[in-house]
Amino acid sequence: MSAEVAGMILRCAKTGKLLFSEREAKQHNDDTGFAEFEQVSPDDKVWFCVETGKVCITETEKTVYQKRDPTAKTFEEKTIAFLKERHLARRQQPAAVAAADGADGGAVPMDVDGAPAAAPDPPNISKETLDQLLEMGFPQPRAEKALVRTSNGSLDAAITWLSDHADDADVDVPLELTPTILAQADIDAAAATKSANAHLTLEEKQAKLQAAVEAAQRKREETEREEEKAREKARRESGKTMVKTKAEMEDLQRKRDREARKKEKEDDIRHRQYLREQLEIDRADRRAAREKAGLPPLATDAPKTSAPPPAAPAAPAPARPPAEPRVHVPVEIPIVPIPDALKVLLTNRDFMLDTFVETAAKLADNVVKQPNEDKFRHVKTSNPKIHERLIRPTGGELFMLACGWRRAGDALSLPAGTGAEAMASAVAELGRQAEAAKKERAEAEREKLRVEREAAMRAKREEKERLRAAMEADRREISARGPSQAIKASKLPSGGGGLAVNRLNLEEDPEDNRPA
Repeated sequence: MSAEVAGMILRCAKTGKLLFSEREAKQHNDDTGFAEFEQVSPDDKVWFCVETGKVCITETEKTVYQKRDPTAKTFEEKTIAFLKERHLARRQQPAAVAAADGADGGAVPMDVDGAPAAAPDPPNISKETLDQLLEMGFPQPRAEKALVRTSNGSLDAAITWLSDHADDADVDVPLELTPTILAQADIDAAAATKSANAHLTLEEKQAKLQAAVEAAQRKREETEREEEKAREKARRESGKTMVKTKAEMEDLQRKRDREARKKEKEDDIRHRQYLREQLEIDRADRRAAREKAGLPPLATDAPKTSAPPPAAPAAPAPARPPAEPRVHVPVEIPIVPIPDALKVLLTNRDFMLDTFVETAAKLADNVVKQPNEDKFRHVKTSNPKIHERLIRPTGGELFMLACGWRRAGDALSLPAGTGAEAMASAVAELGRQAEAAKKERAEAEREKLRVEREAAMRAKREEKERLRAAMEADRREISARGPSQAIKASKLPSGGGGLAVNRLNLEEDPEDNRPA
């Protein structure tokens, strides 16, 4: 570096840094490798920020800095000569250094108060510029070294330094102090704070530090309060959403219960109608069997008719004398072949048929064993037990007449000389046919039960599928509605400070509003 630069104010053409002495120019050349400088007039204007102490060389730099730092509001116009005087004043501040013997006898730098000199702070580099260099493909150690050597200059300055020192042997040697990577805004704020605090005394710095600590603590407490409020609000919103969702699910469940009860009532009505129809069919079958056998219909087999409307209450009738005992009036019954009589008998219920077979078998057995015993050939039908066992079953008397018995007043008699073998054989055949009919009916009943069971299981499966589809439709409906809206609270008109909550209008069936 020639002596002509002495006393001049120079500016690096690459980084824009101001250099106020030859030594500074040489040091900048050694650090960055940039040797292109331009002379700056001491009368050139600069802008000095009163709040932060930042010096802007151009108006563009001042505008950018104002946008970056909202605290920078007031700028004063200064000159380059002002900056030089300020720079020289800082360099001429007393900074005596004493030498103290170290452990190895070497000199250790000491401050004026006798304490060891503090280690230098690691340099700060811009994260934005470093990311741009890394995106271009430069290794991170080289990119960091380029930014340090150019005093965290511009991107062009760093690229130029990397191009000029690409073949240096120590280009990949790590720096002694690892640089601190910060955002450019943080670097500018730190520089402004350092510049603003440079003229403060120790007590003022401590007071300012204490104020900053208290402000940070207040800010942290305020942040915690805001976060607690946000959590409480989220908890309340979640509770309201859960309450509304529960109410909707309960409403849907009530609707399903109403549908199930309605279906159960309809099924019960259909089942009762089915039983009525079956009873009517049984009565019609019995009437047809008795008509075919030439017997009068029973009172219980008469077709059901609608009951007449209730008549107006009449005056009580005078007491009647006790009625005379009813006398059995025999009915003329035709004689039919035994097979036809068996067909009529088989229309009776099982328990009536069993008692008839048992009683008729005993009568036939007694006559066969003792054919000359007259008492076994006469049966009084006026006897309640005999009437219940032999006459009451449909076709009972018809069978006895077919087997040779004859009506004699209120009794049935088997004429002398008439054997009971045919009756015994007919009774045995009746028993076999009755057992076969029982088995057939039992098999038909089992088949009917199996069909009904399968139908019930099929209906149950269909009901499950219907309920599953209904629940899925409910879930889709709730999901389609979107997030539940919060219940808004408003102050009561009475001014008592309470809150009136707008209740959800849920459509409910009147059946659900009945008292429990």
